[in-house]
Amino acid sequence: MRSPEELHLTDWASLEHSYGSGTDVPDWIRGLYDEDRAVVDRVLGELFGRALHQGTVSSAGAAAVPYLAHAAVHAVHRRGDMLAFIATTGGAEEEYEGEADEFGFEDKVTGRTLAAEELPGLLGLLRDDPDPEVRRQLVRVARWAAAGECLPLGVAALTAFQREDPAPAVRAEALTVLRFLDADPAGRLRAALADPEPAVRATAALGLLEAAELPYPAELLDVLVADGGDPAFRVVSGEWFPGVGNTDDRLRYLLDEDAEATRAVAAAWIAAGDHDGRGARRALRLAERWRGYEEEAAALLAAALPHQHEWYWRMKVLGGLADLVARCADPGPIAEAVLPHTTDPDWRIHRPAQLALGRAGDTRLLTTVPQPEAAALDALAARTDDLDLRRRALAPKPCGGCGSMHGSADELLDTLTHDSAAPLLPELTALLGARPTVKIVRFLGGTGLTDPELLNLLGELVTRGDRNLAPAAAVAAARLGADPEPALHLLAERTDCLADIALLGPLGAPLLPLVERCLTEGHPRQQVEAAEAHWRITGDPDRTLPVLLAALSRRAPAVHALTVLRRIGRPLPPEHRALVEGWLATDRRVPVERDCWWSMREEDQLRAEARLLLAHRP
Repeated sequence: MRSPEELHLTDWASLEHSYGSGTDVPDWIRGLYDEDRAVVDRVLGELFGRALHQGTVSSAGAAAVPYLAHAAVHAVHRRGDMLAFIATTGGAEEEYEGEADEFGFEDKVTGRTLAAEELPGLLGLLRDDPDPEVRRQLVRVARWAAAGECLPLGVAALTAFQREDPAPAVRAEALTVLRFLDADPAGRLRAALADPEPAVRATAALGLLEAAELPYPAELLDVLVADGGDPAFRVVSGEWFPGVGNTDDRLRYLLDEDAEATRAVAAAWIAAGDHDGRGARRALRLAERWRGYEEEAAALLAAALPHQHEWYWRMKVLGGLADLVARCADPGPIAEAVLPHTTDPDWRIHRPAQLALGRAGDTRLLTTVPQPEAAALDALAARTDDLDLRRRALAPKPCGGCGSMHGSADELLDTLTHDSAAPLLPELTALLGARPTVKIVRFLGGTGLTDPELLNLLGELVTRGDRNLAPAAAVAAARLGADPEPALHLLAERTDCLADIALLGPLGAPLLPLVERCLTEGHPRQQVEAAEAHWRITGDPDRTLPVLLAALSRRAPAVHALTVLRRIGRPLPPEHRALVEGWLATDRRVPVERDCWWSMREEDQLRAEARLLLAHRP
């Protein structure tokens, strides 16, 4: 350990943190000893935010370890967080293959080595500390015992923590760390299944399940279900466990392979009080990943809602219910669950609650809420034929105190036909003038509703020069009878505007060379857009069909490809028809293939288009 009097022994100018030179680290370290809690809070914020920015270990952060060790023993405030800093300098995430090639790996090695060197002294001084948080973080520092010559000492100390510490959370985390340092982790975990503390039993079950194969052993799942709701079993979302991984993430990776296990865990943990929202997170994941569990997920989230005392998780649960309500056969229970929250003074709470009520088609949105949110009105209007309500939903609304207008009526636009849009033309035109978007521009261009004011507004959008709005507006005007030349000029060499070129139809013939080039170049999504444009311009599907059929092999472009294939009207080849029919099979055992470009919403769109296509094709 090094005291503040020894700070001059380190060449801080030669070290760096995420925001520059390490020369400011000594002042932060001195501040750790201040008797004013606010000062300690500030300097710890600087250390974590700069020397360990987002878990990235810096050379200055690693060099600070001996000084943080001294402060953890002698400071007045937040000594547990100082130990957390030491633990994190070894690396915030679980070790993985190829880590040695990672940027900053040498600083991690330094941090681990220095943490191991400080461990004997920290154990001698803090093992019996009265603060359980200090002992818990000391266990995390012991994760790096193998980086030095104190592995036997670390294992012995952790074993004592696991058996004797009065705090269940400390005992559970000692068991977790021993998995990485013990010669027989499975044997220790199996023995811990009989521990008197639920948190320790849940930790043991999680470790054993991670090493098991599907189907997971029922006896281990039963332990996780029964004991994992205990608050001492640390499942805090976003909390790093240095060198081990985030427990919440570990659970997600494990349960992502088993929908029934996810449901059972969520139900039990919610019933146990949903500490830290751990059960609600499992229910949200059930809805995100597994088809056919909409009703179960909605019921779980409704049950979890009263337990959410922090605004963030209450907002997340309400948002999950808003996403689910349209996919549930009976939206009534969701409407009842969210109704009390629709008038909450916090917009982060009432906004998703009102949206859920609107998507449930519940007119109490209009009688209970004095001024419903625009998105909620839009959702309700999309589910009714009430012309007055539709007009109200389309009316632009002032945005906060900035004076600008907002409103898009996205859900209502998706349900309007050309005939149902006719009586709403004044409102649609007013919305276009107040808050123009590509979506409303394209919609109005396809209505066939020629109106002088509408054409003038579209012309103004063309002259504004907005890269996205101008070509869309020029195309919309051309579809309504205006000169197509501005559209052809703006779309020349615009490979990102193939959707607008398609809307021109035969008027886009001068752009055919660009379209043909894009049939074989670029991303599959772009190729599908080019295929639709080629068919709409020429009327001949022969060049288009091979591109569209090839796109069915990838789910992301397949949604649009199915739409175009349905409009073309040609029968699908047998192998492609079998593929599309397979998408409609609902198997609760098969998860949705979800990534950053694909979610349950896209999956719903894919299935809806597949259903429409098969309904119209023999």
